[in-house]
Amino acid sequence: MTIVERLIATHRMLEREIRSELRRHLPDAFRLAQLKKHKLAVKDRLHLHLPGPAARLALVPSRR
Repeated sequence: MTIVERLIATHRMLEREIRSELRRHLPDAFRLAQLKKHKLAVKDRLHLHLPGPAARLALVPSRR
């Protein structure tokens, strides 16, 4: 698995975790902030490896 594939997988996993936390009766604001911060850091790293439109296409949420 390449670094780009690992970053995309991590980004998607964090997105799932964020959605899961938001569905809770009382979402943990601190946990959400940490997840979003981590997701943004992963996105920034991905943009270093994939320029412009390619990075945006890689992060399109899958329909499930």
